Amino acid sequence: MSHTNRPPVAPPRNPPDPLETFALIPDPEQDQVAVALWHMSAGLTVMAADGPLTLLADVERGHRFALRDLPEGTPVVQYGHPFGRSKGIQRGEPVNANNVAESLPECALEPFIPPPPTRLDPTLEALTFDGYLRPDGRAGTRNHYLVIPTSMCASDTARLVVETMTALGPLIKGVDSIAAAAHTEGCGCAANQQIDRVLRILVAYAVHPNVGGCLVMDLGCEQTNYEAINPRLRDLAARSGRPVDWVTIQRAGGVRKAIDEAVGIIRERLPQVATVQRQPRPISELVIGTECGASDGFSGISANPVIGRAVDRLVHGGGRAILSEIPEMVGVFGMLKSRFRSPETAQAFLNAIEWYESLGQKLGVSLADNLVPKNAEGGLINRYIKSLGAVMKGGSTPIEDVVDYGAPLTCDGLSVMQGPGGDPESVTGLVASGATLVLFSTGKGAISGNIICPVIKVSSNSELARTMPEDIDFDAGRILDGASLDALGELLFRQALEVASGTQTWTEQWRQRQFQIWTAGKLAL
Repeated sequence: MSHTNRPPVAPPRNPPDPLETFALIPDPEQDQVAVALWHMSAGLTVMAADGPLTLLADVERGHRFALRDLPEGTPVVQYGHPFGRSKGIQRGEPVNANNVAESLPECALEPFIPPPPTRLDPTLEALTFDGYLRPDGRAGTRNHYLVIPTSMCASDTARLVVETMTALGPLIKGVDSIAAAAHTEGCGCAANQQIDRVLRILVAYAVHPNVGGCLVMDLGCEQTNYEAINPRLRDLAARSGRPVDWVTIQRAGGVRKAIDEAVGIIRERLPQVATVQRQPRPISELVIGTECGASDGFSGISANPVIGRAVDRLVHGGGRAILSEIPEMVGVFGMLKSRFRSPETAQAFLNAIEWYESLGQKLGVSLADNLVPKNAEGGLINRYIKSLGAVMKGGSTPIEDVVDYGAPLTCDGLSVMQGPGGDPESVTGLVASGATLVLFSTGKGAISGNIICPVIKVSSNSELARTMPEDIDFDAGRILDGASLDALGELLFRQALEVASGTQTWTEQWRQRQFQIWTAGKLAL
C-alpha cells in the first residue's frame, strides 16, 4: 500500500516500530530532522537510531520533526547541509518556520580544491538514441518547423500563419509540428540587456537542433527587426544547414499579404524539412535540461534526486546537462563548493547569486518570495531547504561552467545557467542553451511544456501520479515506498532515451507549447 493512502497513525504497541516505517532521513549520518511519510499524531513513539523518540505534536505528511535536541543557534541540517539555525527545538518537536531562523553559517570560496576529472563509463558511452543529425554536428530529438516573430508586434500575425497552415490540412509526414514562438518582447524598452537577451533567445531557437526549418517574421520598425537580428543569425543559419526564411510585414504590404507570403514559403520548405530521418546517435550528443515546479516536501527527496541520478548517467556517458533556477540555489554554495571545476567557475556561480539578489533589492523583491504558499503547505520550511532539494536535480558530477541565460554551452558535463525559477521562462532558457530534452519534477502537478522540446514530468509522490495520470510521465514517489534511487534513476534515464528517440510525452500530446522569454528588470518605455 502506498504511504499516501494510509490513514493517520495511532500510537503503536510496544516495542515501538522503527522510525523508518514512518519517516525518511535523506542523510542518516548527518541529518538532524526526518520527513513524515504521512500524518503522524502527537504522542506517537518510534524507535530511532539513538533510542525511542516521541512526537511532541502532530506532524503533517511531508513536514519535518527533530531527531535530537537543537539548542538555540545550532545549525539545522538536512541532506547533510544546514538550512537554518534553531530557535530552540526539542527532540520530537515539529520543525517549521516558527522555530528555524533563516540564517546560515558562512562558506568562503577559499580554500578551493578542484574535483577530479569526470569519469566516463564505456558502457554508458556505447548507448544511443535515435536522433536527427544536423549539418552543424548537433543532434535533435524532434523535427519541428518554427515561425519566429521577432517582437510582440509580429506575434499575432505569426499565430495566424500557423492557423492558416493548420487549416490547409495535416502536416507532411516527418515534421513533428509547425508552431509560432509568440512572445511579448522585442520593443518598448531600452536597447540594453533586455533586447540583447531577446535576440539571443530567438537566434538560438532558429538554429536549435530540434528545429528542421524556420520562418522569421518582423513588423519592420521594432528594435529586433531584420537589421538587428540578421547579422547574428546569418552565419549560424548557414552553418546549421537548415532553411531559415524571412518575411517583413510592413514590406510585404500588411498582415494579409504577409500571411500569404509566409504560407507560400512554408509550403515549399516543409518537404525539405521532412527529408531528415532519425538515426542512431551516441548519448554524448544528448543535452538534458532540468527543472522543478510546484514542489512539495518530497520533491528534494524523491523526484529531484531521481532526476539527478539520470543526469549522472548522461554525464558519465559523455553528454551534457544543465541546472538552472538561480533563486532556488540561494544558500547551497556550501553543498556545491567541492564540485566546481575551478575557482573561476565557483566565483561565476556566486556572481550569479549576487546579481539576482542585487536585482531583487532594486525592484523591492526578496528572493525569499521564491517559497510560495503551496511550497510551505507541502512541508518546505524556507527558501534554503527548498534550494537544497532543488539542486539535487544536478546529480553529483563536477560543475564545469556557469553560462548566461540562453547562452550556448561551452563544454561537456554539467553546467549551471543563470535564470529564474518560473517554469516557462526557465525552460525557455534551458532550451535556448541547447537542451534537447527536459526532465521536470513536480509535487503538486505543474503542466507546462516547451514549444520545441519534449518535457518529461516526474512526480515526487505516487498520489500525484495517480491523480494526474495523463500529465505525469514518471512516478518517482516510489522512493517513499522503499524503491532504490539508483534503480529509479536508471529507469528514468532509459525512458529519457526513449523520448529522445521519438516517444511522445504528455506535454507534447496536450500541446503544452510554452515559450516565455525572461524579462527580469525590464522597464517599459
